[in-house]
Amino acid sequence: MIDIVSIVMESKKKKIQQWPVRSNRASTLGHPCERYLVYERTRWAEKKLHDVITQFIFDEGAIHESAVIRELEEAGLKIIEQQRPFEWKKYQITGHIDGKIIDGSTVIPFEVKSMSDWTWKSISSIEDMKNSKFHWIRQYPAQINLYLIMDDKEEGMFILKNKQSGLLKQVEVKLDYEYTESLIKKAERINLHIENQTLPDRIFSEFGICEDCGYMHICLPLIEHKGAIIDDPEIEIKLERRAKLKEFVDEYNELDKEIKEKFKEVPESIIGNWKITGKWVEKKSYTVPELKYWQVTIKKLS
Repeated sequence: MIDIVSIVMESKKKKIQQWPVRSNRASTLGHPCERYLVYERTRWAEKKLHDVITQFIFDEGAIHESAVIRELEEAGLKIIEQQRPFEWKKYQITGHIDGKIIDGSTVIPFEVKSMSDWTWKSISSIEDMKNSKFHWIRQYPAQINLYLIMDDKEEGMFILKNKQSGLLKQVEVKLDYEYTESLIKKAERINLHIENQTLPDRIFSEFGICEDCGYMHICLPLIEHKGAIIDDPEIEIKLERRAKLKEFVDEYNELDKEIKEKFKEVPESIIGNWKITGKWVEKKSYTVPELKYWQVTIKKLS
């Protein structure tokens, strides 16, 4: 029988390419590592390509974006200037905005972002994005603020789609001049480094940035070691998948803690198709007598 999954996987692999980067892209200028942004301009051809799982994620994002635009139009909203290009030659900044909504005499630039249920619920303002623990989400405010200033607009919005439920949420954005000025100064520093053929300092301030970076083999080459080098593509794929699942483990633990805290000292509850029960349990301890904690059990009814 035909192996459809393998055929699709091979098709996805053919889409994994690295394209030349000739400017400071608005979508990445919010990246916390300036060294990365210089490498994007100068050594893009050496960047380690992403894996096929990541390609699926990219393609899903594009599908959700098109679906949101279609839903807006079906609801009677007028959408113009989809993927309109922007260029600020003075600072070598470029980008493409997802579109603009016509609201009477007002034109509102917007960006569409799709995300997991937990991430979607955690974002209600532009400040939530700026303070996110994920650096790629912290790049979103930079992107739209740069579009606003290049388009001479004071206000815009994000339209966020929950990948699980399909629900939409809008996050309104007012142009932050001070924040946008910091991005312009960053672009100037990057341009100066490229002109002088120099590099910014490395950063080691946040877990995940260096580990997931496509330029790690250039920026932090492996030092000599005594361990064995193993050629096992299957294990390598599993290690990549393991790293990506860590985000979902963290999300599960946070949700589990939040839910159980909400039902502390509530003996029994039924929510939808879920039954939540709780009871005090004595924890044996040789140092602290009569130590008790509230144990919550969550079960699906069917």
